[in-house]
Amino acid sequence: MLNSDRALLEVIEYTDPYCTWCWGSEPITKKIKELYGSQVQVSYRMGGLVADIGNFYDALNQIGGSNWYKQVADHWLDASSRHGMPVDEKVFYDIKDEMRSTYPASIAFKAAEFQDVELAKKYLRRMREGAAAERLPIHRIDVQERLATEIGFDIDQFHEAIINKKAEKAFMGDLAEARSRGITGFPTFLIRNRKGDELILNGYQSFENFELAFRKLTGDTLKPNKISVNEDTIFGFIKKYGKVAPKEVAEVFDLTMDSTLEGLNKLRESGSIKEEKVGNGTFFLVQKNNG
Repeated sequence: MLNSDRALLEVIEYTDPYCTWCWGSEPITKKIKELYGSQVQVSYRMGGLVADIGNFYDALNQIGGSNWYKQVADHWLDASSRHGMPVDEKVFYDIKDEMRSTYPASIAFKAAEFQDVELAKKYLRRMREGAAAERLPIHRIDVQERLATEIGFDIDQFHEAIINKKAEKAFMGDLAEARSRGITGFPTFLIRNRKGDELILNGYQSFENFELAFRKLTGDTLKPNKISVNEDTIFGFIKKYGKVAPKEVAEVFDLTMDSTLEGLNKLRESGSIKEEKVGNGTFFLVQKNNG
C-alpha cells in the first residue's frame, strides 16, 4: 500500500537475498530512488528462492544435484558478466556442505522489518553485499546478527523474532503472497498506481522498461529530479549509500564504465573515497575522515 501522500507509484520487488539477478538489479532500483525520490515507493517481499537445495532443480540454468554449488557459482559469474555487479562465487564452495536453503536469510530480513521497515531495506542491501561479493554465509544466524548490529538493530529483539518464529511466520506470509500471484522467479516487480492499476515485470529489467511501465500507470505525472554529474554529487551518492559498486554509479549518473572508473579513481586519489577489492570487482566507500 502507498503510505505517502507524495507517492504516485509503488514498486514491490519479490526477491531473495541470495538471488544474483536481484543483486544485479540494485543499480536500477537506486536510479529509480534517485530520479523519482518519494514519488515512487520501493518495497520488498521475500519470494523464497530455494526451500531445500536437495530437491531444487532449475531447468533454465541447469542447476541441481550434487554439484549444485559449482553450477550456482558458474551461474553467478555468468550473470555478473552481464549485470555488472561484483560477485565472489567461491562462497558456494565454502558453504556447500552446510547451506540447505535460502529461507533463513529471508527470515532474517523479516526479523529486521519488525523493528524498522526502512532500516530493513538497508539490512537487505547489506546481506546482498555480504553474500554476493564478500563471501559471507548469510544463512548463518551469527552472520545475520553481526550484519544486523552493523546496521543498528537491537540485536536482542532481532534474535527473539527469529527464535520465537515470528519472523518465519511473516516470511510465510510473503511466500503465500508471491505464490498466489504465480511468482516463482526472481526478481519480479509489481508496479501499482494510486488507483490500484498494476503491471508486472518478470526478471531482470532495464531502467527503460521501468520508465515505460511508469508512463503507462501515471502518464506524465512523475517529475524526475535533475541528477548533476560532478565530483561532489558522486561523492554525495557514495556517502549516502555507504558502499557502492562502479556499475551503480554508471547507471545512476548515465556514465560509461570508463568514465565512471576515471571519476572514481580521481576521488580515490584525492583521499575522499577508498576502494575495497571484492570477488571479481570492487566497492567504493567514503573515507572515515570524510564521512
